Amino acid sequence: MPTIHVMSPTLASQVAAGEVVERPASVVKELVENSLDAGAKSVRVEIRRGGVGLIRVTDDGCGMSREDASLCAKRHATSKLSSLEELFEITHLGFRGEAIPSIASVSRFKLCTRQQHALEGWEVRIDGGMEHEPRSSGVSPGTAIEVADLFYNTPARRKFLKSAETEASHVEHQIRLHALAFPRVRFTYRRDDQLVFDLPATTDLRVRISALTDPATAAALIPIEATTGPGISVSGYLLPLSEARRTRKGQYVFMNTRPVEDQLINRAIRDGYGGFPTGLHPALFLYMEVEPALVDVNVHPAKKEVRFRRAADVVNTLVEAIANTLQRHARQETRPAAPAPDEQPSAPSPAPAAAGNGTAATASPLSPSLGPTSKIPVFPSPAERPQGTSGPSPVLPVRPISLKQVPATQGRLDFPEKACSRPDAAPGTEGRVEKDLSADFKYLGTLHQQFALFETPEGLVLMHPKAARERIIFERLRAHRQAPMPSQHLLDPVMLDLDPRDFAVIQQFAPHFDQAGLTVTPFGQNTIRIESIPALLELDNAKAFLLELVDRLTQSEFSRNAKRMAYETFIAEIARKSAWKERISPHRAPAILKELLACEVPYCTPAGKPTLVNYSIPEIKRKFGMQA
Repeated sequence: MPTIHVMSPTLASQVAAGEVVERPASVVKELVENSLDAGAKSVRVEIRRGGVGLIRVTDDGCGMSREDASLCAKRHATSKLSSLEELFEITHLGFRGEAIPSIASVSRFKLCTRQQHALEGWEVRIDGGMEHEPRSSGVSPGTAIEVADLFYNTPARRKFLKSAETEASHVEHQIRLHALAFPRVRFTYRRDDQLVFDLPATTDLRVRISALTDPATAAALIPIEATTGPGISVSGYLLPLSEARRTRKGQYVFMNTRPVEDQLINRAIRDGYGGFPTGLHPALFLYMEVEPALVDVNVHPAKKEVRFRRAADVVNTLVEAIANTLQRHARQETRPAAPAPDEQPSAPSPAPAAAGNGTAATASPLSPSLGPTSKIPVFPSPAERPQGTSGPSPVLPVRPISLKQVPATQGRLDFPEKACSRPDAAPGTEGRVEKDLSADFKYLGTLHQQFALFETPEGLVLMHPKAARERIIFERLRAHRQAPMPSQHLLDPVMLDLDPRDFAVIQQFAPHFDQAGLTVTPFGQNTIRIESIPALLELDNAKAFLLELVDRLTQSEFSRNAKRMAYETFIAEIARKSAWKERISPHRAPAILKELLACEVPYCTPAGKPTLVNYSIPEIKRKFGMQA
């Protein structure tokens, strides 16, 4: 075994960089935190090639002397801690003293700084951990740091970075977090010499949120009823259910101006809402002020997680703040408006039912709102097409209409009488009559006009006709995936302002969107325009559907099937909407069963819900206490 030795300072810094510097966004986070700790009122961030080529952070903070500029590049050098007691009452964003040496060990690093009252500034250069002698420099008061060629001397780590667009989206998200935490600070962000945003300082948090989101989101903000508990206060804004996501991208949680991710806080948020639909997470902007002695922020290398010393007080205060806010908002929504002098008062609409335990809000603030995006065109059904046409044209412009005007019989999908192929089908047997797997199923009737009952040699089988139709439609659409799905242009394209990370995902999968019949094009910074939608898909809310698709793609980012999901998610949604709109008479059950059993995966819908439920004879006998 090799003998033990002490690592060199450069190697030790590069090892520490593995904890601090995960990607360019991590560098931006550390440098911006140092600027804010220095009392900066203006922070400017510039990047090139997603931050790998260059990261430049400039501030107007207090600056540093020559001695401080030299010491800041040493490991564990800090100006924010001087005693053990201060470690348990952290009041700064950065305090470890490892950020600068870790960053400088894996990049070409340059620091220029000048104190406000000093006549000259100082420049410090470090190349891959090798420090050069400081020299005087004529710079503006404050500090400017350049990080070039990130990971140039650790190529193995550079391989793990994503595309420039993806890395830039993470950098922008990090800057947005700091901009939301410090609305009184001006933030400017430039990417590849193009201005992305310039946010002026403001005392109104709603103004800052509006500048970083779309106007519709800003208009839907629900102010959190300020709540104070033992050593903690809560404020911020909630958003209705229409803004909920499958991921926590819509949740912005800050504790003492520090962005945090904590399971305890996540559970408290859900409890405050009185529960939430499975698979969805509420969107909000939550700000907590906690006494430094009651929280430990030194439990994670990147300082993302925290630990509370009185966790029960934190949970109770959060739950109370969110629940009271939703209840107050629900009362305001259900309060009848005063009639005009020349109008007769109308009967008030019934108030939505509230959750039973008093800690949850009523249904009003959680009900999705339909805006202009609810008017999406619908492709005509086969019965309404002119005779002599074989099917829809690949692209058909139609006038957008409201979904409320669509007859109940419209939108059903009809297909040729060709069963889906099964995996055990022999090659070259297309067109042959396959074995009827439904021959052993004897139709008994319908239960509650919902479930079809079949007797088999093994027992009893229940089939959900609509779920079965969903699987049948899905597999038949998937069988034609080689050709682009028919689409229709929108006369009024839908404009959506997105989170930079969502925008990067859409850019990555844009070709697969096109194949699925959805055409999206960039329209400015983080803005897209929906120009066409799948011809057979009705969308109540284009933004909600698109964000749900983005969340699913994000969750499967590292799977082999990520690219295929862009297409299959669309046809799964088409199959679901079409099947559940159909009116299926009981006499169709045997024919549907026959089509279902010919499918590749007949036992569940694309979403995983069962289409068939089997009760065996032994199981039924056990229910009656008989011997199997």
